[in-house]
Amino acid sequence: MSQIVVAKFGGTSVADSVAMNNSADIVLSNPDVKVVVLSASAGVTNLLVALAEGCNPDVRYEKIEQIRQIQYRILDTLPDSNVVREEIDRMLENITTLSEASSLASSLALTDELVSYGELMSTLVFVELLRNRNVDAEWFDVRNIMKTNDRFGRAEPDVKALGELCEQHLQPRLANTLIITQGFIGSEAQGRTTTLGRGGSDYTAALLGEALKAVRVDIWTDVPGIYTTDPRVVPKAQRIDEIGFEEAAEMATFGAKILHPATLIPAVRKGIPVFVGSSKEPTAGGTLVCKKTTNPPLFRALALRRKQTLLTLHSLNMLHARGFLAEIFNILASHNISVDVITTSEVSIALTLDTIGSSTSGASLLTNALLTELSALCRVEVEENLALVALIGNKLIKARGVGKEVLGVLEPFNIRMISYGASSHNLCLLVPGDDAEHVIKTLHHNLFEQ
Repeated sequence: MSQIVVAKFGGTSVADSVAMNNSADIVLSNPDVKVVVLSASAGVTNLLVALAEGCNPDVRYEKIEQIRQIQYRILDTLPDSNVVREEIDRMLENITTLSEASSLASSLALTDELVSYGELMSTLVFVELLRNRNVDAEWFDVRNIMKTNDRFGRAEPDVKALGELCEQHLQPRLANTLIITQGFIGSEAQGRTTTLGRGGSDYTAALLGEALKAVRVDIWTDVPGIYTTDPRVVPKAQRIDEIGFEEAAEMATFGAKILHPATLIPAVRKGIPVFVGSSKEPTAGGTLVCKKTTNPPLFRALALRRKQTLLTLHSLNMLHARGFLAEIFNILASHNISVDVITTSEVSIALTLDTIGSSTSGASLLTNALLTELSALCRVEVEENLALVALIGNKLIKARGVGKEVLGVLEPFNIRMISYGASSHNLCLLVPGDDAEHVIKTLHHNLFEQ
């Protein structure tokens, strides 16, 4: 068999007939593309999440009709699509039943089952479009191989099981047909549908690339590559043609939307390059994420993560005592909370939590139960509406004058926390949310536009 490329297309790349045909053109232009991973058509996941949160019958009907029309508008451009249309209708009936159940008693498991239909529908429609173009394409249910734990909303895949199941059920198909499958979803031990979290389609593609020993993973989105910062915030942002795994991972972790934070983990494990390009402009080039780059710059990019919460915990028990931090982190772990940035003093600890957007529903993870447990150990202060600004670079901790070059231009701003020294690839600043974009613009102007 020839070498394998796994191609993933995001929601805007399968949003309508024109977008789907553009994506099909990209797939068919490269005979090495053997597996295609799709997100739900743009807008569908948000509608499904809203249904999972419960709504009255009129609103429910309206949202389900919106989903129907998104898929039907694509099918209307295809002749003889009645079989697929019937399958879409069957799925919409299931969505109706599940959304009615959610109005009575919602759960994370029910939410995962509901939102999975976005990917199931988009892949069915895409296969039909390809077959109308005389392409031998096969719809494949990724849940048969993507086995996960039962942490609904943010399930973790069983990489070993995935490798074995790919070898048994997926690899043999690749010689004869193009496989179209779903991103974002999997199944746990009892067969219930799980999701990998918002943006998990990138992760799916990378995991399949690892399992299939792919030579490259292509991520097709609506932006032609990775930029020095978000071009919507800074129009003068510059595309990065080539970037190292560690730099890109830092960017993804600290808020760059172009890649899911977990995407690069499987790629790094196997040294698989990841290409990021635009399905709207496939000839415009993009960014290659690879193991090493030649002469990487000191400053590479700026990333922004909004809606951060700062917890400041005060206790005299910290003074010359052991085990206090362990107790704090045990409590956070029991609530499935991970800490991003941390600073300490003799009698206090300050840490940031990315409390929004980790789960499928986007619900806050900072619960009353968590705060009650923490308050039993220490005095708790909570500050919200903050933002993390991350400067991504190379060998930052060995360079001279970085602090002055960065902090010197930020004198007008209130910097709530600084994290520097733990990684040679980033310097993090916690700032008020309302100042975040101004901070990004100021730093980009001084570090990348001079």
